[in-house]
Amino acid sequence: MTSVLPPIPSLDQIAAHSLFELPDGRHLAYMDWGDPGGFPTFYFHGTPSSRLEGAFAHAAACKHGLRLIATDRPGYGYSSFQRGRVFGDWPKDVSRLADALDFDTFGVAGHSGAGPHLFACGACIAPDRLRFIGALGPWGPVASPEIMADLNPLDRFYARVSRRMPWIMRTAFAPMGWGALYWPSLFFKIMKAAVSDADKACLENDAFLRHFRQMEQAAFRQGSRGAAHEASICFGAWDFDIADVAVPTYIWLGKDDIFVSNRMGQLLKNTIPGAELHLVQDKGHFNIENWDDIFGACAEHLS
Repeated sequence: MTSVLPPIPSLDQIAAHSLFELPDGRHLAYMDWGDPGGFPTFYFHGTPSSRLEGAFAHAAACKHGLRLIATDRPGYGYSSFQRGRVFGDWPKDVSRLADALDFDTFGVAGHSGAGPHLFACGACIAPDRLRFIGALGPWGPVASPEIMADLNPLDRFYARVSRRMPWIMRTAFAPMGWGALYWPSLFFKIMKAAVSDADKACLENDAFLRHFRQMEQAAFRQGSRGAAHEASICFGAWDFDIADVAVPTYIWLGKDDIFVSNRMGQLLKNTIPGAELHLVQDKGHFNIENWDDIFGACAEHLS
């Protein structure tokens, strides 16, 4: 299968980042992708990942007039770890960064593990400030035995461990971080063996794979603590209700996604008021070409 992907910026564009100091002394790292003069849109990465992931949405953001401010979440990349973090903390960090950047209004977009962070913003930030949510393969609550049964074997293991023995999550994530940093060929060989044919094709694309390696290495530069804590709260009970999301929400999800099931996507559609769900035939988790569709829908809310 041949994968036709959007242009991905060259690696010499990924070094720059800025640090914003939060009131509690933590630092939040971010960098720009997309149209520098476009409508401000915060980009949230997957779990685990980093601000470098914004490169995959760069071309679509340029096309639709969006400036992407891609952040490292706490414990990833250059952002400080936040002990005891819950999803409801994230909208506060984003709003403070938006204030510092003089954004009166903005959107949010992201992929995979960005899901709960996107929806927390939709539930906690006033809709006269937050214009839209654009989501690619977003993680949702593990809210039923059926959704649990749909998880891939590794995620089912994580879900059970995080609920019964959450302290084990850091140990479970340590080999992943070590592999991303020191043995990336094995890291991606294991990943490629697990994913759909559509995602295998993405991982065979040289530009995609080179950048994916860079963003995963950036994710674990502090170790695995940030990813382990975030995964633990993703699998557990969330501290907000997705039914409280009050802004236009657009979701694209590959029908062959092994990480986010179609059933999980339907739960999001059925629970978030007015959410649009687009299930994409013959696509998996890395269907980054759909950022064009997502940002096209979001752009309707810029004026």
